[in-house]
Amino acid sequence: MAYERLMEPITVKKTTFPNRIVLAPIQTSFATPGGETTERLIKFHENIAMNSVGLSIVGATDISPKARLGANGLGLYEERQSSSLEELFDRIRKAGSIPAIQLNHGGRVINPEINNGMIFGPSAIASAATGNIPRELSIEEIEELINRFATAAGYAKKAGASMVEFHGTHGLLLNQFMSAYSNHRTDIYGGSTENRARIVRNILRRTREKTGNDFLICLRINADEFLENGLTVNESSEMVKMFIEDGLDIVHVSAGGADTGALTIEEGIKGNLIKLAGEIKKQVNIPVIGVGGIKNLDQAEQAIEEGHVDMVAMCRALIVDPELVTKTLEGRVEDLDECTDCMECIGGEPGINCQMSPDL
Repeated sequence: MAYERLMEPITVKKTTFPNRIVLAPIQTSFATPGGETTERLIKFHENIAMNSVGLSIVGATDISPKARLGANGLGLYEERQSSSLEELFDRIRKAGSIPAIQLNHGGRVINPEINNGMIFGPSAIASAATGNIPRELSIEEIEELINRFATAAGYAKKAGASMVEFHGTHGLLLNQFMSAYSNHRTDIYGGSTENRARIVRNILRRTREKTGNDFLICLRINADEFLENGLTVNESSEMVKMFIEDGLDIVHVSAGGADTGALTIEEGIKGNLIKLAGEIKKQVNIPVIGVGGIKNLDQAEQAIEEGHVDMVAMCRALIVDPELVTKTLEGRVEDLDECTDCMECIGGEPGINCQMSPDL
């Protein structure tokens, strides 16, 4: 197979991605305890980027010292952290990939043990995944968070990233605000679809003010939460249309999250997450990245050929074999190492693990 659609460049504004393959964001826990980059983290991304991956999204980066998901998570809330990212982005770019970074706040699913016992959320409702009851954020605290997301985006641009992605999926803070399942507020940030989308809209506007018109802004959003009163394709699509008005350039579609356990992985393996991305794509006019269960280039090419997505994100497949794209394009498919869905790589501390790739 020639993979003509997958290897075709795509241009968004002034940025041209050399192909449609994306390294999906992952929390590697390879950073320092202070949230700065390490050579291990840089090499992880460089090894993947040099093997014909068009877009490399550095994952799960905390926007506040009160937002940390793990003790060795990457941070972007201080100038020193921005400076430490310069080499990471530079080496990704020199390897042939476009560097981007995902900005995140865990909200009610952050680890209270590393956040001075404090957890926050849109409403004082516990996550089924943790059982911890968060304190409801005040309007003033929400405004501070909006500024923190935008400030982190400004740091990312200064450090050399071409794009930021705001993490709005998998039961984390922005997802918690967008979803009626977790957001029971009665003020301007709760209730209607428009109100629940408000925090993201304000983040997008504030970020555009800080970064200018050419810098790319992406949002990762759930097409379906698989939860009662959770987000669905239609409501998520309506939100994305609002977000486009506020400067959104690319949407990265996933589904499920912390409160649905292994269901997200199971649906991805079945190919259903890519199809959900296709349902979003039918209703919006910006490029769509799809993710979920893609293990090889044949599946990725098919996802684009069938019109579900414009770009295809892979994560576990590239952790197992960073040379996946290179080997496939050279016809060395017999040399590929394939993900076994063991899930050892998810949420590892002090760093992700992979039984197929022990030298991470």
